[in-house]
Amino acid sequence: MPLRAERKVSDPSSSKLDVELSQSALLEVLSQALLEEIFNRLENASAIASASCVCRSFKEAGRRVRSARLICLNKYHEDARAGSGLHDAKAEASTSNAVAAQGAPEGQQQQAMSIGDDEGSSSGDEYSFLVFRDVVVDFVREKPHLQQLRIEIESRLQSKTVPVPERRRTDFWLSDPFHLMRWVPSVQATLQHLCIVDYGQQAIMRRTSILKILSQNCKVLKTLDLRNMFIDSSEVEDMPRMTSFTLRCVKVIGDTLQHINARMRNLTTLALLGVFGVTHGNLDFPSMKVLCLGLSTIAKDVSIDIPSLVKLQLKIMCPEKLTINAASLKFMAFNLEVKDAAKVEMKNLHNLQEVLYGASSFATLWSLVATNQMLSKLFLDIPCMALGEDGKWLGVLKNIPLALPTFKNLLLCQKLAVLNIGPGLWHAMEVNLEELSTVQNWPPFNRLIIHMIPQNLDACLAILQLLLKPTLNSLEMYIHINSPVSYEAIVSQVTDIVSYFGQGLVFRPQLWKKSLNFSCFSF
Repeated sequence: MPLRAERKVSDPSSSKLDVELSQSALLEVLSQALLEEIFNRLENASAIASASCVCRSFKEAGRRVRSARLICLNKYHEDARAGSGLHDAKAEASTSNAVAAQGAPEGQQQQAMSIGDDEGSSSGDEYSFLVFRDVVVDFVREKPHLQQLRIEIESRLQSKTVPVPERRRTDFWLSDPFHLMRWVPSVQATLQHLCIVDYGQQAIMRRTSILKILSQNCKVLKTLDLRNMFIDSSEVEDMPRMTSFTLRCVKVIGDTLQHINARMRNLTTLALLGVFGVTHGNLDFPSMKVLCLGLSTIAKDVSIDIPSLVKLQLKIMCPEKLTINAASLKFMAFNLEVKDAAKVEMKNLHNLQEVLYGASSFATLWSLVATNQMLSKLFLDIPCMALGEDGKWLGVLKNIPLALPTFKNLLLCQKLAVLNIGPGLWHAMEVNLEELSTVQNWPPFNRLIIHMIPQNLDACLAILQLLLKPTLNSLEMYIHINSPVSYEAIVSQVTDIVSYFGQGLVFRPQLWKKSLNFSCFSF
């Protein structure tokens, strides 16, 4: 008997239920993925903690967060100074609020307030500082998927002077090796990007082995930014995944450059800004593209032999010997005073397109110009203008030579399109107006940028008449807010001069206070 195919009749209600269940499951998956993305965009630990309290799915999304930022507020320091011990009700309430604000789970708030901790004593002096560091530990330990983490002391607390007797009582030393070992192992398999901004007034006097700890634990770490510390790099291990390393306002041991060069061979970016203690270093990274050397103490011998280097920024106390070999270099910022006894040697620098040069001696500049006649952008300055932290002009520094560069050498740069003049050089041009008047020819640049703190209106107008040429189509003038010559006075006069050039020349005057505008450069 031939077999007959049987047609299975499904229950319509059952099919509808299956579809609804599938849609429900899909929505749950989508909503969870969306929640996780939202939580990752929150970043701030207090926001993550608050959102995690909404419901179970929010709590799970908070647990799976990949990016977080914890900030130690000035308030915690003030609470520590005001506290008088564990049983002080005001201090107890304050520290409880601090824990909640930075993201400790509700069930652990009491634990964080306990002084039966493995980190310190039970005295009133030690009590308050435990809170923030415990919060860091508790928060990080509960985030097994963390890839990006930033822990910092807020700027208001950083800038505040703390009396010496109080420094131990209000301890926020974030790079304390013991403290690091409490949370670093919990993210060793996932952490890729880390930034720690330590409490400089305490941390800069205490040596930390943070590089050793991170190199031993965080094998997938790619970018590292450390600030306001005293770093011992002597026992750092290989960090082959590292591509970017930044040190800012850091004290180091003399061999640190050697250790970085040996243990972080795959770096593409290295930025040392305000680094003290380096005595020597030979850098020969095989794939580095960007190097910023900001050394605040005089090294004996620094060698840069990096054929792949594209950007180099030097803002250093001139070493006794400095050698640079970078055949691919296109963008260079040179900000150092070369001493008479110093030996500076530059090899294979023939492809520069942009140079930012700040020094009172221009001998190095002219050696660069002679071998890089295709320069398209140039900034020149003499570092003689003193500004306060708030940007207020404090006057002209003494003992800084104000001799003008030999401007006729710029005629070698027939492709020069942008000339940017800094406030110190502008002052020297005012002082040496008679000498400047003898310059007959200038490169055919079409964009002129001037940062000035004008002292003499007539001298400023005379200089501008020398610089303004038919090839120019843009004049950007930045006048300091505290200049002896007012913004209104100089702008009104320059506007009249520019009007003679017609609509082909655009005049853009602006005020400046703290920072110069380098937006046209590739740095």
